[in-house]
Amino acid sequence: MQTLRIGLIGTGYMGKAHAIALQMVGTVFPLTARPVCELVADINLELAQQQAQLLGFRRATDDWRQLVNDPAVDIVDICSPNYLHKDMALAAIAAGKHVYAEKPLALNAADALEMTQAAERAGVKTLVGFNYIKNPASQLAKEIIASGEIGQVLHFRGTFNEDYLADPA
Repeated sequence: MQTLRIGLIGTGYMGKAHAIALQMVGTVFPLTARPVCELVADINLELAQQQAQLLGFRRATDDWRQLVNDPAVDIVDICSPNYLHKDMALAAIAAGKHVYAEKPLALNAADALEMTQAAERAGVKTLVGFNYIKNPASQLAKEIIASGEIGQVLHFRGTFNEDYLADPA
């Protein structure tokens, strides 16, 4: 099975959620490639090293540019503050990396278009983190609504609880 080596930028709430999802993806979806948590970047080296150990990454750095240019990284997963997404994604694309960016992709449509066009020119794959679109529970709800099984939906109120902060060990 092919491996995909992931470099994660940012280990805040969404970075942790992505890291846990990478560890657990095979329990939910059939895989054609195995994700490998290769390198994590955060704002200081001590934090990055702690998070690498906690989240199951092989290595850590305090420089996102080092991660983007690391030959052992195939995919750059961007979970940084929104205003950094554009520069990080463009650097990753220029380095020939595939990019998974948490939403919002950019701060405005012009920047998002620039990022999209750069990815198309480079021939790399990109994804914006609309996490719940492929979630099995969301898919089932969509199928039930589309089938008409519950009639016409006029209003919905609900909660979706996850414990991404739980220790995965």
